[in-house]
Amino acid sequence: MSEGQEDGLRKNDKNKNLLEDTILNKKRLLYLLIPLVCIIGALLLSNILPMGNTIEKREQLLDNAIPKGNNWTISKEIEIDNYIISCAYSANGKSTIAVFSPTSNGMYKFSTSTSRENEDIIIGGAIINGKWYDLIWFNGAQTQYAEIIYTINGVRKEPLKYDTTNKDLIHIKNPEKEYSISVCYYDSKGNRYE
Repeated sequence: MSEGQEDGLRKNDKNKNLLEDTILNKKRLLYLLIPLVCIIGALLLSNILPMGNTIEKREQLLDNAIPKGNNWTISKEIEIDNYIISCAYSANGKSTIAVFSPTSNGMYKFSTSTSRENEDIIIGGAIINGKWYDLIWFNGAQTQYAEIIYTINGVRKEPLKYDTTNKDLIHIKNPEKEYSISVCYYDSKGNRYE
């Protein structure tokens, strides 16, 4: 091989090494940029999308998630196994029971809801950590108590009675898969709401 050919091969090897180094540097840069872009995107999204760690943020989530109501106000909340169950009413006469599930970063996201007119009793439910809960709330009239009657396998159970003077949410863990439920609210004058 002549000296000129050897110089040409060395130049080719140098160019090849330079090209490989450039490609390797671009890959390294790409490996750094992708996580950086993801982190920046997540931070931006977390500031744009409300995460329900406060009542005000959960009300915003309700405004975004429930098209039948607007300007939601949460009046009652309970926590069941790290889930937040909210009872709320809207400016246009709707009521809802909403479930907010915990996220991995300690916030809450909207999961599901059951909505009705204010004068209607809401009977809904949710699976929370694999367990079914019946969720019942009435925002209509001021009542004294609620009577709940379950019928399981055709057998009517004894009525369950709950104090409702504070319009609290009624939640009942229910292991049954098939049943019917009857709910009546009563005010201090004996008026019945179904």
